[in-house]
Amino acid sequence: MKVFGYVRVSTETQSQTGYGIQSQIDSIRSYCKLNKLELIEIFKDEGVSGTIIERDGLNDLMSAFNGVNKVIVLNTSRLWRSDTVKVLIKRQFEKMNVDIMSIEQPTYSIHTKDPNDFLINGMMELLDQYERMSINLKLARGRKQKAKSGHKGGGNAPIGYKWQHDNVTHPIITLDPPGAAMVKNIFTQWIETRSLTRVKKYCDLQGYKSQRGNELTPQAIQKILTNPFYKGDLTHGDTVTKGKHEAIIPAATFKKAQSLFKRQKHAPAPIHDTQPSHEQGKKNKRATS
Repeated sequence: MKVFGYVRVSTETQSQTGYGIQSQIDSIRSYCKLNKLELIEIFKDEGVSGTIIERDGLNDLMSAFNGVNKVIVLNTSRLWRSDTVKVLIKRQFEKMNVDIMSIEQPTYSIHTKDPNDFLINGMMELLDQYERMSINLKLARGRKQKAKSGHKGGGNAPIGYKWQHDNVTHPIITLDPPGAAMVKNIFTQWIETRSLTRVKKYCDLQGYKSQRGNELTPQAIQKILTNPFYKGDLTHGDTVTKGKHEAIIPAATFKKAQSLFKRQKHAPAPIHDTQPSHEQGKKNKRATS
């Protein structure tokens, strides 16, 4: 029997034992070898949540079904992490007469009619969802605790900073000199011009890019200008602490930048004179005479 494989890992599950990309691939290959299945290809999505349907690997898998009607996963949670995505994927698989073979759920089938199998598979998926929620809760508590101690708990480093992994016990945030200079220039331009449009033009002329290599939009620039991380503060939910990282922007400069936003927000709308000027009145009169 010819089969496809599918593996997925998201940022919150990368550290879970047995759910790494290579671990999933090895499990699928071993399963196919043991059950004498011909594995045609393994499709994968890395760093993508199972709560979204638009995934490159999943889309490629959907497009590849042509005479192959089985897909092997370590667990159905690799395919979906929400009821909405589950319904959409199952509906598409049913249309193409494709079934799922789950290594950790050996009785699983999207076409099952046995109420006992339906109950067991449903319980397995509920337990998996419970485990995911528990892990997320633990991670959230850990991030909050790190925030209280002044350390960033994880995620992407803001422009101007980078994660240091070498020669440290735990990853820490350090300055990224080119990015830090860029942030300083953006604050300077904002305070001088008081115009996000002009700041954007400046950024475009300098060739400044986002962390994904895109041009900086006014919204992205405003996000930089209002991020208290740059003045040395660390926020997590309602928790605000003095961070252990080096500030790029002095507190006074950051405060001035915020006051400019407040002034623009509360500035009165310009009054447009609806009455024609004296010269315009003369022109109108000549035009109608």
